[in-house]
Amino acid sequence: MAGRPRLPISTFGAITTTQVSLGVFRAVTRFRDWDGQTRKVTATSSSRNAAQAALKADLAARLHAGDVGDSLHAGSPFPLLAAAWMEDVMNDVDRSQGTKDTYQRQLRLLVLPFFENFTVREVTVGRIELFLKKQRETSYTRAKHSRTILGMILAFAVRRGIIPRNPIKEASRMKKPSHAPKALTTEQIAAIRLAAREWRTGEGRMGPRSDGQVRDIIEVMLGTATRIGEALALRQCDVDMDADPPRVNISGTLVVHNGAGVHRQAHPKTHESNRVIAVPQFVADVIRQRLALLDPEDSEHLLFFSRVGTPLAPYNVRRSFRGILLNAGLEGLEITPHSFRRTGATLLAKELGIQAAADMLGHTSTSTTKAHYAEPDRTVKSGPADVLQQLAPPVK
Repeated sequence: MAGRPRLPISTFGAITTTQVSLGVFRAVTRFRDWDGQTRKVTATSSSRNAAQAALKADLAARLHAGDVGDSLHAGSPFPLLAAAWMEDVMNDVDRSQGTKDTYQRQLRLLVLPFFENFTVREVTVGRIELFLKKQRETSYTRAKHSRTILGMILAFAVRRGIIPRNPIKEASRMKKPSHAPKALTTEQIAAIRLAAREWRTGEGRMGPRSDGQVRDIIEVMLGTATRIGEALALRQCDVDMDADPPRVNISGTLVVHNGAGVHRQAHPKTHESNRVIAVPQFVADVIRQRLALLDPEDSEHLLFFSRVGTPLAPYNVRRSFRGILLNAGLEGLEITPHSFRRTGATLLAKELGIQAAADMLGHTSTSTTKAHYAEPDRTVKSGPADVLQQLAPPVK
């Protein structure tokens, strides 16, 4: 004869209540704990209902005892699973603090508002489809980030034995909209440079006059195809003005961490992005002007810095850049500081080839450069025309 079925982890059996003496009632049940052991749990009180209520309160406390990840089950609220996953992420020494902050923000803003009232088992393929559809209505990028975060949470649940499979894998694939990289035109570059030179320099303006740093940052980004964080992270020791041509060492980036403010990270976005690049003359001129403001002995000093000597916040630079675009008559065209990087990649790919562009940008693969940075050149060389002329020889 088969024995009594084993209780699932963190569940209890039927509650039996008996009167053990005058005015004393005992409620008893079996509870299978997080460690797999089934234990008898009892509670006593002055009435049958009160004994059962006391027992249920004890059981509820046991559900939350110990490590939250080990007490979770498919019937647990989804926010508890998300919190356990986030704790696991925060303890991961291989992830940067910036990545952890990003995951935490995306969990709070993208995923929890939709799933906060569901249990883990209720996060079904159908609900995931509806969730991603709603996110896709806003943007592909929002839906992509939402799918990534939710997928990592549910993969964590599979590893902990909370659910048998990851339902995100059964959800429909999202087709990325076609979007060719777009470089700035010569006219747009000229307009931006002119507006940057005149930014907050007119008489009678409210607020402090421009110190010219945003103008210089634009020049450096334009001539190096660097990310904004990489340009802002350049130090005195990172430049070699005696080289021919002058060179800069891209060895760090500025990051913003929750509660820690802006600081220089000792490597670029990826470790593979470390690179030494030659700079054009107009960038070398800007760097020499910045070096003239620094103590030659302070080799670690940033080239760009606030009025109190601290790193410039990328957010503030972007805000000033938006004002420059407004003055240049280029607002609403989706131009950002990253546009200089695409523009540099496009010119390098056209003149020197896609590999040269990838090397300049710090990409390990030309596929990234081609897909996201270098604007396609649709112009076919004239050679094929000469070859095809053979199909129609002159009539004799």
